[in-house]
Amino acid sequence: MTGARMLRLLPLLLTLVLPFSAVNAEDTVEPSGYTPVSGESFFLLADSSFAADEQAMVRLEAPGRDYRRFRMEPYGGADIRVYRIDKPLDFLKRQKNLHRVVSDGQFKGEGLSNTLAYLWDNWYRKSRRVMQRAFSYESRKQVTEEVPELKMGNAIVAPTPYDAQPQFALIPDLPVVSQFRYPLWQAKPIQPPAGVNLAGSSSDFVSVAPGNVYIPLGQLKPGLYLVEALIGKYRATTMVFVSNTVAVSKIAGDELLVWAARKHEGSSVPKVNVLWTDGLGVMSSGATDADGLLRLKHVSPERSFVIGEDEEGGVFVSENFYYDSEIYDTKLYAFTDRPLYRPGDWVSLKIVGREFKNARDSVLPGAADVNVSVLDATGTELQRLDLKLDSKAGTQGRFQLPDNAVAGGYEIRFNYKDQAYSSAFRVAEYIKPHFEISLNLAKQDYRTGEPVKGSLVLLYPDGKPVANAKLTLSLRAQQLSMVDNELQYLGQFPVELTSTELTTDSKGNATLDLPAADKPSRYMLTVFASDGAAYRVKTTKEILIDRGAASFRLSAPQRFSAVGDKVAFSYANEGGTEQSKAVTPSTYGWVRLEDQSTGEGKLAATDKGFSLAFERPGTYNLTLKDQHGRVLGATGHAVTGDGVKAVPGTVEIVLDKPEYKAGDEALALITFPEPVNDALLSLERDKVEATALLAKGGDWLKLEKLSDTQYRARIAVKDNFAPNLTFSVLYTKGGQYSFQNAGIKVIAPQIDVAISTDKQVYLPGDTVTVDLTTQFAGKAVPAHLTVSVVDEMVYALQPEVAPTIDQFFYHPRRNNVRTSASLSFISYDVALPGSPGAPGKANRSERGVKVLERPRREDVDTAAWQPELLTGADGKTRFTF
Repeated sequence: MTGARMLRLLPLLLTLVLPFSAVNAEDTVEPSGYTPVSGESFFLLADSSFAADEQAMVRLEAPGRDYRRFRMEPYGGADIRVYRIDKPLDFLKRQKNLHRVVSDGQFKGEGLSNTLAYLWDNWYRKSRRVMQRAFSYESRKQVTEEVPELKMGNAIVAPTPYDAQPQFALIPDLPVVSQFRYPLWQAKPIQPPAGVNLAGSSSDFVSVAPGNVYIPLGQLKPGLYLVEALIGKYRATTMVFVSNTVAVSKIAGDELLVWAARKHEGSSVPKVNVLWTDGLGVMSSGATDADGLLRLKHVSPERSFVIGEDEEGGVFVSENFYYDSEIYDTKLYAFTDRPLYRPGDWVSLKIVGREFKNARDSVLPGAADVNVSVLDATGTELQRLDLKLDSKAGTQGRFQLPDNAVAGGYEIRFNYKDQAYSSAFRVAEYIKPHFEISLNLAKQDYRTGEPVKGSLVLLYPDGKPVANAKLTLSLRAQQLSMVDNELQYLGQFPVELTSTELTTDSKGNATLDLPAADKPSRYMLTVFASDGAAYRVKTTKEILIDRGAASFRLSAPQRFSAVGDKVAFSYANEGGTEQSKAVTPSTYGWVRLEDQSTGEGKLAATDKGFSLAFERPGTYNLTLKDQHGRVLGATGHAVTGDGVKAVPGTVEIVLDKPEYKAGDEALALITFPEPVNDALLSLERDKVEATALLAKGGDWLKLEKLSDTQYRARIAVKDNFAPNLTFSVLYTKGGQYSFQNAGIKVIAPQIDVAISTDKQVYLPGDTVTVDLTTQFAGKAVPAHLTVSVVDEMVYALQPEVAPTIDQFFYHPRRNNVRTSASLSFISYDVALPGSPGAPGKANRSERGVKVLERPRREDVDTAAWQPELLTGADGKTRFTF
């Protein structure tokens, strides 16, 4: 019997009790043994924003696989409270970390409800015992027969039911939208995406964890909401952003571009209030224009946030990270007279520089001291040089390597105005070959079953043939195999030759005849040659059997065309040997990648090209083949038209040329994976140089709609595009956003240097006169030159280490613009930070240099070194050595 029913029957009981004497009940109360549920820590987060017509959700992760679950289950789930924040921008501005908001909880404990319930049940039991002692059994039986409700039943022995009450009060001054207790342990855990499997894994790639659930909050009006989750004395809060607007931000070094668009449609949203903050204060603010665009000026910190509110009250947050991909400062170009030295050699060094202000503009560096230190392969400093850098001429120096110099890579470190720079060269006890051995094959490619024929040509450095030289041949074969579409090499095995000894004729030629291979293989031919001296020259040549590289360049005037357009494809032989020039294509073929449909045609020996008119849009792969069916060349071509879509989640950009000149018009074929209403087009490098919308266009490009998913953009290439500029296309639709970048490379004019000598052939001891002429854009200009005359056999052993001067100063610039969106901003609570590991130490090891065997009779490698030559107004100068 419950206490409420007892109250209703109290008058009747009092009437029955009056004739009897009162019985005193015990005043003491036995301990209940009840303790409030304390709970355990858990994670609460919102991993995306929501539109007004979407189901808003938060994610709760509780420990569901250990003892901590049993400390949480008696609570009966998780208490969820949803608050609406009336002034969202003011609230967000006060937060230092928008990922983890600060909202103090009003802890009050469990309260007295369970205490009163236990006391009431205790008093109720005692009162019934008093009634039992006050009346006889017959009296009680007669009363309960007349009034069955007065029967005791099992209520007197049933334990008191306790309800877990929220231990935190409601947050003051915040209106409550909803509050409920979610059945955490009865809810279905978050399932991994369908089809997510890790091939070859012995365990589940993504496992299902109890207590890891999404909690639905319902469809909420646009705005900012604070969600509070309670389990026992543990509390976590997170923010939920509800907005029909998406903010896409592009951040550069000193500005931020924001494009506001509808989340589902992708169209621009005007009059959106935007704040740019770094967590300490608002750096800049404004409202988007009619195109949904807003530029904010401020020096960009490493991390910043974009906070916005649209006219509907929708709130969004985007996190931006910025770092410099391209740093503009003084660049010093250091190089030596040659890349490879022996111990004890003299090393000549030249340093020139430019101070870059941006991607294009540079000035002469200021004159200052340059402190140079030379480090060997073990990292030991060998010597120091104190040089003075001249603004125009740079600086030069010379130092000698020790006789016991360690072989390996050496580093030249130098400091200029507290900035560190470096360059490199190599040291080895190398042996220059006395003569060169070259291999000329009768054919460019060989198939299995065909004997390999050709000739070996031996020439001295002055071009004279090596007559009557003795050759010793050694051949090993390595079978080829394809594993997972990758070329693999099996073991090496010697091949028996009919003759291992050859002799060159008066022209330095020796006929080569190798046996045929029965399987696709790689031949490794080792040749030892001697011209009668004490040492031999060794060389190794590789010959691929049944794996011919493409030797023809197949191209079209444009990389894409429209359906039905006649496209003229031309091909040219790029083989360097006489044998490769004799190969002619006999057929061409194409494959449409979307459905693998094919086509082919015949070619005559005199043809230089062919024409095709594609009937269906798509992406095509074209190939040239010889009479044996071997591929000689290939290219790709895109055909525009209805029905062509990009890969889902991507945007495809195809430019008609790999590089352009100033004044050209760049054609860009843009393919979207789905029909779009609008997109943001931009030119980027150090900042967003220009913007345009797909629906409106812009003054820097012309747009042409080819289909619902394809557009053609015509971009006028200007001088300031050099050396390169990034063309970016971005769109958002259906709660997702995607962008793609394509580089527009512009050919920059360079200084042309013409070299001429008074004679073609010189004898030892002759004086060489060299005339140098410098021109820029076809006109003579004065220029600073550095000249080094080096034995070309040094470059046969070690290619140049330093990059070319144009690659060093005017390499393609990296894009300094970072793109992010407000779709996936994560707000969380109760998260543990990670601990980064210490950086590893440098590992230096000596690296041997493979050298040939036969030494030359002289050790002079650098014949002349002119660190500073200045051409006159006519662009000419002369030097002798």
